[in-house]
Amino acid sequence: MKFGERTNVLVRALVGDDPAQTKKAERVFLQYAKDDGVFVSLVVLAEIAWMLSAAYRWERSVIHDRLVRLVRTRGVIVEEVDLVESALERFREGKADLADYLTTGKAASVGAELVTFDKRLAREGGVRLL
Repeated sequence: MKFGERTNVLVRALVGDDPAQTKKAERVFLQYAKDDGVFVSLVVLAEIAWMLSAAYRWERSVIHDRLVRLVRTRGVIVEEVDLVESALERFREGKADLADYLTTGKAASVGAELVTFDKRLAREGGVRLL
């Protein structure tokens, strides 16, 4: 059976700030990665990026590097991996949040125009300011 990681489990494994929980998170992650896989959704990736930035104050480049490593880890199954890799590259170069790049990428993939009140996001390609 595949294991769907929760945001808090992956963050604990990435950050390692609680020794007992980190050990449990790493153990379950490695177990499922070796067996049937660890499923990571778009929502979980967006939440991880937000938590690492807002709660842990990690630099954008560090968040990018850690998420790229996670996505490329053997045994990790990422929802819409091509979309995620593209969003991560845009995140590395841009100013918006990862969630914004996932949203704009998803809209583009289905031919939808994304509209927003966010002036910063509207500077990105494929987004129209209302």
